Amino acid sequence: MAANRPIPSIYDAPGLWTAMGLFGLVLGLILLVFDGAVFSVVDWSVDLSHSGHNTLSQETADLVRNGIDTWAWAGFAVATISLPLGNRGVRARLVNFIRPIVAEQESDSLPPDRHGRVFFVALFAVLVFAGLAHWALRALLDTDWLEGEDGLSEWWSVATYLVAAGLAGATFWALRTTRHTKLRYLYLVLAVAFFLGAMEEISWGQRLFGWGTPAAFEEINFQDETTIHNVNFANNVIFEALFWGSALGMAAGLWRLTANLRGLSDRMRLFLPSLTMAPASLMIMVWRTGDIWESANIARLLMDHYNHGPRGSEVPEVMLGLCIVMYTFTNLRQARYLSRHATTANQEPVKESA
Repeated sequence: MAANRPIPSIYDAPGLWTAMGLFGLVLGLILLVFDGAVFSVVDWSVDLSHSGHNTLSQETADLVRNGIDTWAWAGFAVATISLPLGNRGVRARLVNFIRPIVAEQESDSLPPDRHGRVFFVALFAVLVFAGLAHWALRALLDTDWLEGEDGLSEWWSVATYLVAAGLAGATFWALRTTRHTKLRYLYLVLAVAFFLGAMEEISWGQRLFGWGTPAAFEEINFQDETTIHNVNFANNVIFEALFWGSALGMAAGLWRLTANLRGLSDRMRLFLPSLTMAPASLMIMVWRTGDIWESANIARLLMDHYNHGPRGSEVPEVMLGLCIVMYTFTNLRQARYLSRHATTANQEPVKESA
């Protein structure tokens, strides 16, 4: 039946991978070798836009020109990954390596994901939430009760970190009767990390209780608070981690979607995120591209062009809070399912012997 037809796997399409690799290679060569001609086309396009409504600023035009070099090397990166995957021998060796980890085994018991009404309602709800959060936190940037210190957006982050810490801790406890020991301790680490994140958001209670900042932190913390994430080097690391984490989350969600009906192992279903978080992850990517990819961020350039570009820093943090709650809640449900299944399996030999 057409309704039960499995989602095709792009991994099993060598022609597609080869075409993607060749496209990236050709695009990179064109942008690298004929960069002058491409720059001229960009300048011409910018000149045309200056005569109409919502014209590009010169700064944005410079970013577009710089982005041409970025896209050239991005094309080479795509070719480096895609062309080997177009080779059947390379793919076969890769499959043999990862199959024991990701493929469904006889002892696995989690059912396949359902992509019905609930899935699409959740996806649409996240999309609406991401759009509203972007609009509100951008338009009301100077509103203290929303984005100021101890404002609503900050307490949203605190609350979501604490909820996610509790859910991750509950997942750790639920997996105690299963064979997923390594994943169990991963969730313990996540629970501790989310709790530390919540404490960082409230400066470990500094503003609540009014104690001063130690001299060592005053020298290196640009907000003069007792926090680590506001230290310059840590802030840069978090900035990049948000971008790459959201990018990897999107890729992992697509992998889970396409591999769902063919069979994923329980450990991968407990690790890979759901694609319902895609709108929030995409919003984080748009806001947190970093210095290298800023000029190649087409979505952000368009948003800037129509005066809807990112302002402030709260939107990615709000999206991150939503994502970690959804991630830990979903995995807690799956962990409890596995726990019940393991308990039932352990009771059956006892009944048979009786």
